[in-house]
Amino acid sequence: MSSEETFSAALRAEIDAIVARYEALVRALASARGRETDALRAEAARLAGENQRLSAAATDHRAAVAALEARVGLLERSLEEARARAQQLEGEAHAALEATLSYEEQFTGERRFVEACKDLAGTLLGEALAAAVGRPLELGSATYAALKARGLEAALVAAFKDRGRSAASAPLLERERSALGPLATIASCEILVPTAGTRFSAASMEKASLVSAPAEEGNVIDCTMPGLRRAGTDGALVFPKVVVASG
Repeated sequence: MSSEETFSAALRAEIDAIVARYEALVRALASARGRETDALRAEAARLAGENQRLSAAATDHRAAVAALEARVGLLERSLEEARARAQQLEGEAHAALEATLSYEEQFTGERRFVEACKDLAGTLLGEALAAAVGRPLELGSATYAALKARGLEAALVAAFKDRGRSAASAPLLERERSALGPLATIASCEILVPTAGTRFSAASMEKASLVSAPAEEGNVIDCTMPGLRRAGTDGALVFPKVVVASG
C-alpha cells in the first residue's frame, strides 16, 4: 500500500471516530433531554394536581365561609329577636310588678286581717268570721276580695255578735282572746272590756248571765265577750257581754 492510501485510510478512520463520538454525544443529549422532559412532565403533573387540590380546597373554603356568614346572619337575626323579646318581657314584668304592687296596696288590710286569723282554725270565733265573710279565711285573692266587699269592720261586728251568743256556754279560748285586739286594730276598731266591779249599764253593756253575789249586786263580775267600737269614737258597734252579780 502506498503512502497516499495509508494517509487516506487513517483520515477516514479518524473521521469515522469523530462521527461516532458526535453520534454518541447526540444520543446522550437525547437521553438526558428525555429524562429532563420526563422529570418536567412529572413536576408539571404534580403541580397540576396540587393546583387542583388547592382549587378544591379554595372552593370548600368559600363554601365554608358562605355557610359561616349565613350562620352569623341567622344568629344576628336571632339576637335581634331575642333582644326585642327581652324588651317585651321586661315591659310585661314591669307592668306585672306595678299591678302586683297596686294589688298588694289595695288589699293590705285584708291580707293582714287574714294573717291575724291564722291561729283561729277550729275555734268558734274562726267559724264566726268565716260565716261573716262567706268563705274560709285563707290567704288568697278570693278571700281578700270577699273581705273587701263585706268590709273589715262589718265582718268583725258580725263575728263579735255571732261569737257573743255562745260565749256564756263556751268561753273564749286564749287564742281567741289574743286575736281580738289585733283584728280590731286592723279593722280600725277598739275592743271594749268592762273591768270587774264596774256598775252594769244597759246603755253600754249586754247582760249575758246573772251570778248570785249580794256584795257585788249590780256590778260586772266578768266579761264573756268584749264589745267593739270604731276607733276614736265613744259609741259601741257591739256591746260587751258581761256577767252581772245579783242579790
